[in-house]
Amino acid sequence: MKRIHCLPLMWLVVFYALAIALVSSFGRYQEYLQIISDRVQPVMAEAWQDSADYQLPEALEVILIRRLEGELDAVSGNRLSSQIQQCHSHIYRFGAQGEQISAENSRWLPWTMTWLIAAQGAQQTWLDIDCRISWLPWLSLSLGLALLTVAGWHLIGQPLKAEDRVLMALFLQPSAAAGQQDGLLKRSAVKAGVLHFRQTYPNRQVNPAILRALISTNRAIFSSPQQCVVSLLARASQPPELHFDLTGGKVQVTLAGIPLALSVTPALYLLWYAGKRREETDGGWVRNPPSNKPDPVLAQSLLELMYHYGGHGRAIRELEQAGLKAKSLDQNRSKIKEALSAATGEEVAEDCLFESRKPGDNPQTEYRLKISPEKISLSKQDV
Repeated sequence: MKRIHCLPLMWLVVFYALAIALVSSFGRYQEYLQIISDRVQPVMAEAWQDSADYQLPEALEVILIRRLEGELDAVSGNRLSSQIQQCHSHIYRFGAQGEQISAENSRWLPWTMTWLIAAQGAQQTWLDIDCRISWLPWLSLSLGLALLTVAGWHLIGQPLKAEDRVLMALFLQPSAAAGQQDGLLKRSAVKAGVLHFRQTYPNRQVNPAILRALISTNRAIFSSPQQCVVSLLARASQPPELHFDLTGGKVQVTLAGIPLALSVTPALYLLWYAGKRREETDGGWVRNPPSNKPDPVLAQSLLELMYHYGGHGRAIRELEQAGLKAKSLDQNRSKIKEALSAATGEEVAEDCLFESRKPGDNPQTEYRLKISPEKISLSKQDV
């Protein structure tokens, strides 16, 4: 069970305490306004009409005061306001006719309401209603509502941001089931994974194209569906890494952990370009030889890779006999581009593929991988 943090709970208690106090006090205020209008003023008007000289005997005044206070004290209010507030009324003066005394009405708690009530041409009546908070029911209700809110929050779950709902939808689409060990992930596990990822990496931006490819190609086994979601999100939020697995004498290439469907020849050409970029030989730039003049010197380093990692016989013979042709470089760069775009999408591939330039007056174009040298890795063996 998730731990309930004390600080948010305390603020919820304060919020509910203030809200309950304001709502209940406003309700009590309105109740007394209504009772004064419906009961107190008619009684006072009737008393003045029954007295020809508008001078009440002392005994009658006492009886009238008790009757009015009884009317006011009988106001119980609704269940909430009567439990939260205890109110007592008091009629403390019958003023002289025309006497000017200011009156104040306050809606805050603890509070006292004071009214000046006067029938036409009659004496003025001053009325006090004093209300005080009942601390135990007030705080108990506030704490109870705060605990219910926290429990509901943990039961229903935190809301997701718009961008996180997009990521969640990628995990839940039917096409994502092919890459999962147990088929389509459950919504609760995906949401829990996304929330955990945001708590761990609050400022990371996830690349949806990489995530989509990772989901569809994932074959790893994780301890839980939630851990699977967190791991794939973490990988999709990092700059993609171009990795060459050279173990076993073969070349397997992945970008951001996504396998690239490359045959041996374009895979070795990509490894060759990556080696130039990684070692920063001439800044990683490789100049295309003239279309009518293959380069035998440039072919030597590529031939070494072909010999060591099982290059195709025809490709090896062509390099040995003619040297490195511009046509061969162009064709293999095109195959590399197709494979990267198919695996990760054109947007991601474009950031990792080739860039070109024509230095000075040289008509031959130079090419290199855009990906930074730090994001190119080799396993077991180096070039």
